[in-house]
Amino acid sequence: MSLPTIRGGTPQRMIWLATVVRLAIAPVFVGALFLLVEPPWSVRELATAVGLVLLGAIHMLYWWRPWPSQQRSAVAAAAAMVLTNFVLLHLLGLTQPLLWLYPALIVGAGLRAPAAAVGVGLTALAAGGSTDLEGTLVVRMLGPSHSISLSIALAGLGMIGVRQLIALNADLHATRTELADLAVAGERERLARELHDLLGRTLSLIAVKAELASRLSAKGDPSTTAELGDVQRLARQAVRDVREAIAGDHAPSVDAEIAAAEAALRTAGVKVSVDNTVASIDPAHETTIAWALREAVTNVVKHSGARTCRISLGAADGSTTLDVVDDGRGPIAGGTGTGTGLNGLAARIHALGGAIEVGASEGRGFRLQVRLGVAATPRPSVEIAR
Repeated sequence: MSLPTIRGGTPQRMIWLATVVRLAIAPVFVGALFLLVEPPWSVRELATAVGLVLLGAIHMLYWWRPWPSQQRSAVAAAAAMVLTNFVLLHLLGLTQPLLWLYPALIVGAGLRAPAAAVGVGLTALAAGGSTDLEGTLVVRMLGPSHSISLSIALAGLGMIGVRQLIALNADLHATRTELADLAVAGERERLARELHDLLGRTLSLIAVKAELASRLSAKGDPSTTAELGDVQRLARQAVRDVREAIAGDHAPSVDAEIAAAEAALRTAGVKVSVDNTVASIDPAHETTIAWALREAVTNVVKHSGARTCRISLGAADGSTTLDVVDDGRGPIAGGTGTGTGLNGLAARIHALGGAIEVGASEGRGFRLQVRLGVAATPRPSVEIAR
């Protein structure tokens, strides 16, 4: 069974702890060295030195990569240490119960909390039972050896806490990274949506006026200069709109969008009528309604081929409605896509709990209706686009 993965290994600030734990085995190697440098050696002393070196090697191999993600290495290392300690302390007669500290560290660092706590407790009991005192295990545990058992237990439990803290920090780091990615994706989506909504109508008008100026210029009509001036003005406005969109400062108003819609439709040769019975719009709805009006008019100018367009705006009992109807070509037969503009508009509207309906109007042409507020249920999805 695997432990929760610690992404990226040991946190940089915890490297020191792994280093300290590695160095904690130094007395074991020193003890083995003393046994080997003082001849003559007995078989018992030589076996003890080999056992100490083996214990130290297991410790170093395990802690070479601290806090591994698998329990198997911890179980294998702890089992090998327990066997080595049993041989050293009970068969070879070494009187060093602190050797049980090393399997306790591995058990605490490598096993899940319940199993780790049990394992640490057993190693502490083993240390108390390894002391060279007379009496029962309980007597030895309550005697001078209790300080050794307590030290081992605290060290092992401390490793459990460190392991859980590292896992928690890794999860927090992963969550923070995910939130940052989501924020970047959200900002990218917002910018793409606003650039589409801002530039769609402006670029369409630039194209219409440039085409008109080209025809007038071919006829030598002096009004060509005025049309080219409008193209320059619209281009500068597009630059300003892009700057505001990048800064996140652009918040269109309904009144400004109605005026711009009338001008855009008339420039495209579409007769426009506006039915605005609203004295004031809920501030929470105004920006979204303004974006919806801009998108609807952009579609009329770019796609509809309409001769007339009616814009209706109403508000009552906390709800706001926008209805844009033209007499153009209407929806594409069999079309199911919605396009970037309507998808982005639907996202804005649904974020406010509103509803959007698009499709054929009662006669011929296309209709877009937006409802925000208490009257905005149910919330049908956008299914038809030009």
